[in-house]
Amino acid sequence: MNVPYSQEQLLARAETTERIAERWKANPGYAETLRMEVWALRTAAALFSPEIQDWFEGTRLEAGHQVIRFAAEHDAGKTAFDWFWLVGYLAQKAAASAVDGDVEKAMHHTISTAAALLNWHRHLSGASRLMRPGIDPVARGVDVETTT
Repeated sequence: MNVPYSQEQLLARAETTERIAERWKANPGYAETLRMEVWALRTAAALFSPEIQDWFEGTRLEAGHQVIRFAAEHDAGKTAFDWFWLVGYLAQKAAASAVDGDVEKAMHHTISTAAALLNWHRHLSGASRLMRPGIDPVARGVDVETTT
């Protein structure tokens, strides 16, 4: 999924919209609509911006990001070995980044690995089957921006 705005742009727009909402206190319905937009902007900023300091929060956010980016509703045939491959691939990226001395990237990949495990757990438990590994987003028509 191609995100059209940076985290800074989303947060700046949220701040501006919040100030506008304050000026519309006399119209509670409109002010509430603006506050919902602020919430959506801040959520988007968090969801599409890697968190590397807080592992638990980063894992939760990354799991949501993976569901949005790699959802595959029509591929029920994915197996436990597809999940196993994904986790191994992401853990390898963390190890390679650590060996290269890129601690920030290694931290991000430990979080993306944990998020994949969280999504696998959700898949196994039946809580969510929104993400399935091994499906090429481009082949599904999803415009993705490649980042490492």
